[in-house]
Amino acid sequence: MSSIGSKGSLFAIVALLTVLFQLSPLSTALDNRLLDSAFSLLRSIEPIPLEDDVVLVGIEENTGKGFDEPFSLWHPHIGRFIKAVSESQARLLALDIVLPDRSYDSLLPGYDRQLLAGLLAARNKLPLVLAQTVDGSGDIRPIFPPIISLAGRDALGLVLVHPDPDGVVRRYTPELVTDRGSYTSLVNRMAERLNVPREPGLIDYTLGQPISYIPMQQVLDWYAQGDQGNLARFRDKVVLLGSVLPFADRHRLPVPLAAWEPGNRRAPGVLVHVQALRTLMHEGVIKTIQPLTTLALALVAILLLSRVSPPLVTALLALSALVILGLATVGLLGTGIHLPATTLAIGIVLTTVARFAFTGVHAFLERRRLTQSFGRYVSPNVLEGILDGQIHPAGEGRQLPLCVLFSDIRSFTRRSESLPPEEVVALLNRYFDQMVAAVHDKGGTVDKFIGDGLMAFFGAPNPQDNPAQAAFAAARDMLQRLETLNKELEQSGTTPIRIGIGLHLGDAVVGHVGASSRLEYTAIGDTVNLASRLEGLSKTLGYTVIMSGEFADALPGDSDLVELGEQHIKGHTPVQIYGWGDT
Repeated sequence: MSSIGSKGSLFAIVALLTVLFQLSPLSTALDNRLLDSAFSLLRSIEPIPLEDDVVLVGIEENTGKGFDEPFSLWHPHIGRFIKAVSESQARLLALDIVLPDRSYDSLLPGYDRQLLAGLLAARNKLPLVLAQTVDGSGDIRPIFPPIISLAGRDALGLVLVHPDPDGVVRRYTPELVTDRGSYTSLVNRMAERLNVPREPGLIDYTLGQPISYIPMQQVLDWYAQGDQGNLARFRDKVVLLGSVLPFADRHRLPVPLAAWEPGNRRAPGVLVHVQALRTLMHEGVIKTIQPLTTLALALVAILLLSRVSPPLVTALLALSALVILGLATVGLLGTGIHLPATTLAIGIVLTTVARFAFTGVHAFLERRRLTQSFGRYVSPNVLEGILDGQIHPAGEGRQLPLCVLFSDIRSFTRRSESLPPEEVVALLNRYFDQMVAAVHDKGGTVDKFIGDGLMAFFGAPNPQDNPAQAAFAAARDMLQRLETLNKELEQSGTTPIRIGIGLHLGDAVVGHVGASSRLEYTAIGDTVNLASRLEGLSKTLGYTVIMSGEFADALPGDSDLVELGEQHIKGHTPVQIYGWGDT
């Protein structure tokens, strides 16, 4: 398959994975987490101020301590509270407490009348909304019929809240569905009475300051004292009475809302109703962009990023896109639009990863192909340097300190005259297999084969700490491998091979030499010539390895070298030389 076809298939897989992610519960869960973070960020910058806020009256622990009766017998207190709020000319009163389902007059004569009197007093002064709930079997719990008669059936709203699958309450729904049917929610009933839009959507948790409350007992004290100044707080306001007890009716919210419990995201249910009503009274719910729209944006991003060639450019574009996406998500939320960004972000990230993976795999396969094709023609370190871009054909030669090694088979010309050509080549190949391996094992570079001779150098293209030590180790390894090879040759009836090795350390020019159509990575200079001449001396001086004084000085002191004094070198001034290994 072509690279273009492979690339297209890869990004088709990325698109499929993005679609599957969009359909998975993980997408929704991550979107909700990001939404909560955006809410928190916007609130930390500055909550949107509200000119017409909801007033919360809380039933707290001290409220219960102020009354002698249990909550089910608070009829007189609730009746007086309703009177107090209705006489203060409030805009609407909602009770987030479920009123009794039967009469208590048989226990305390006149109790029902006190509650009903409060409802009657409020009937013609302000809209009244009462709470409903369900019992353990899921049925709507009944309310004492006279209460419904005074408030009206269209004043009832279900107080249940429906959290998301992760347990966090984020959404407003006008109708709540139970096992027994669909019922109008308490907030929807309040919005209906206030004549504000009631579309379903996300509750806007960026609105308003943290919610405070006025204790119910405080309101009753104001009413008993005729304190019209404090009761005026309710004038033209929506008033909501509910429980703010610390361990009852708690729900997880995206942000902390209770002013008296900073940092606590588990808030009383009445705060959910307050924030939902704030949302409806302000500019309405937050609208969520449809999943198909975000998926389409993700697929467009995948298509665009997959067409960018350099992986680094892809990464920079992807990073920029993610930053812009994050800013856009927060900015849109501030305008009442929720962008579920995780599918788009996942598409961008997967495309970037796929782009790098494709480039990496393609480069690996191409490198392997080149290695297989040319690895037998150049030394591994040279091939690595070419593939890594460290060795450039157009680059200038560099003068480097090198150790140059020359080796040559003794009397090979006479041997080859008596053997068929194919046997000569086979023997040389067996020999060079071992010699080249010895050079490469010690980090050396095989420069060329000269008939039955071999030239190698150490210290280029990769620098070595002590190229002389590496070259000497390679020479000894060559002789050890030759000993093993000779045993094999003797067993097959072939005359053993004898070689000579010359070693010199000095500066040489290393680089590409040749014509524009045919180059060779090689070393040239006096160092190379002298190493060749030293190899020639091994024929007459009785040692397998002949090295220069410069080379010997770079070796450790325990190398068992034999000083041979100064020797005349053809075409060169006399050179101090050393021998190693008897011939």
